[in-house]
Amino acid sequence: MYQLRPPHPELAPYVEHLWFVTADEGPVDLQVDVFVDLRADLIFNFGAPYERSVLRARPARCAAATAPPSTAPTSIATSNLDAQRLQPIRIRQRGEVRVYGVRFRLGGLGAFDVPSLKAFTGATPAPRALFGPSADRVEHMLRRAHEVDEAAQQLDTWLRGALRPDRPGYARVIESLARQDAPDGPVAASTLAAHAGLSLRALERDYARYVGVGPATVARVLRFQRAMRALMRPLEVPLAHVAAGCGYFDQAHFVRDFRAMTGDVPRSYRGYFPAEGPSDFAPNLVAFVQDGR
Repeated sequence: MYQLRPPHPELAPYVEHLWFVTADEGPVDLQVDVFVDLRADLIFNFGAPYERSVLRARPARCAAATAPPSTAPTSIATSNLDAQRLQPIRIRQRGEVRVYGVRFRLGGLGAFDVPSLKAFTGATPAPRALFGPSADRVEHMLRRAHEVDEAAQQLDTWLRGALRPDRPGYARVIESLARQDAPDGPVAASTLAAHAGLSLRALERDYARYVGVGPATVARVLRFQRAMRALMRPLEVPLAHVAAGCGYFDQAHFVRDFRAMTGDVPRSYRGYFPAEGPSDFAPNLVAFVQDGR
C-alpha cells in the first residue's frame, strides 16, 4: 500500500510529503519511474532490497510503444538518500516491502543541518553521511514503528530538530528559486545574481551548497517540468506549441531534453496525466505491477 502524510507545518516549506510503502496484504511487485525534478528522497528501507536503474533516452528513430531502455539495475538493501537526480530512474521492489520516505521540495534539503549538497548530486549516500548519528537513531526507532502515523510523527520530530533555514545565504537561494519557477518564464542567472546582490560565481556557490546544482541546471529542469504539466492540456494542442510556450528554442530541443529527463518522447505522455492535477504536480509513475493497471 502506498500512503502519503503531510509534514508538520514547520517543515511544509521544505518537505513536500512523507510517503510510506508497506506490504499490508502480502508480497507486492512495485515499480516507480522517477523523472528528473531535483527533489531528493530520503529512504528508510526495512523490507526487501530494491533495484535502481537509470532510464536511458530512447533513440529518436525508435517507436514510442516500447518501454524506455534502462541500465543494469543496482540492488540496494539499505537506507539511503536518493539525492537530487539529473537522470530519470526506475525503482523495482518485490516481496515484503516496508519503506518509509521523505520527499523534499526543490531546495528543501538545504534547509537542514547537512553538508554541501554538490558532492551528493546523483548519488545514494547513507542518511548518516548527511545527518550524522541522529539518522542512525531515527532509523532504529522507525524500524520498530509498524504504524504509518507513528512513523510520520517520528520523522516530523527528527526533521524539526535538524531544521536550519537560517544558514548563511540560504534565504537568497530560496528567493532565487522562486523567481526561476515564476509563471512568467525563465530568469537569467546573471539577473538572479544581480537581484541578490551577488556575483554570478557567488550565486553558483550558494546553489551548489543548498541545491546541489547551478542555476542554469535548475532552469533546464524547471522548463522540462512545465512542459510535462503542459502535456495535461487538451490533446489537440500541438507539441510545437507546448515547446514554444515552455521556452524551448524549437521542437527538436524540446524532444531532446524530454528524452534525457524521462527516457521517452513527449507524445508517449499525451493525455496520461489528469488534467485536474495540481499546478505543482510532479508526474512520476507509481505502479503496483501485480494490479495489471
